[in-house]
Amino acid sequence: MNKIISLLLIFFTILCSCVDGNLPKQRAFLRIEFPEPNYTALKEIKSPIDFYYNLSAADINVINTKQFSINYPKMNLVVDMSLNKISKAEDLENNFRDFSLTLETHSKKSNGMFVREYEDADNRVFAKIFEMRGDVASPIQFYLTDSTSNFIKGSLNLKFKSKYDSIFPTLQYVKNDILVLVESLNWSSR
Repeated sequence: MNKIISLLLIFFTILCSCVDGNLPKQRAFLRIEFPEPNYTALKEIKSPIDFYYNLSAADINVINTKQFSINYPKMNLVVDMSLNKISKAEDLENNFRDFSLTLETHSKKSNGMFVREYEDADNRVFAKIFEMRGDVASPIQFYLTDSTSNFIKGSLNLKFKSKYDSIFPTLQYVKNDILVLVESLNWSSR
């Protein structure tokens, strides 16, 4: 009996001493903590439109009364927007055509596209948001219009080259800010 116990003890000692210390490590995921959104109205600048933006993560850069940038400095992203006035039906068609060309350029490198429509008939806000999956430089494109006198073209642009799966959480955070912007847009006449 002692021989069996001794043999088992030797066997387990040899077995335990042969275990390699370089075991594979568990897969780790990047944890990004985003600031709690604090939406505030665009009031500090003279603009023909009003909307809410995330003051806790973004800064507004006004190029002129028709061009804005919403910068996310800690995320290295920017949402560029341009406002075009429409005076006739051809202007609206030209804006849609220009938007479609830009969208087509970016969608060629995408792995798929999701479209979200928004309509607020009372305030005459009609929008479409295009989210492209994959390694594209501008993963979100959108437009807003009142279909009679205003057309806004917007895009989320990366300031760096990155893999889609690495920046996916950041894109979702900024996409929520874009949705708030779209839902809060007001064609003002300041």
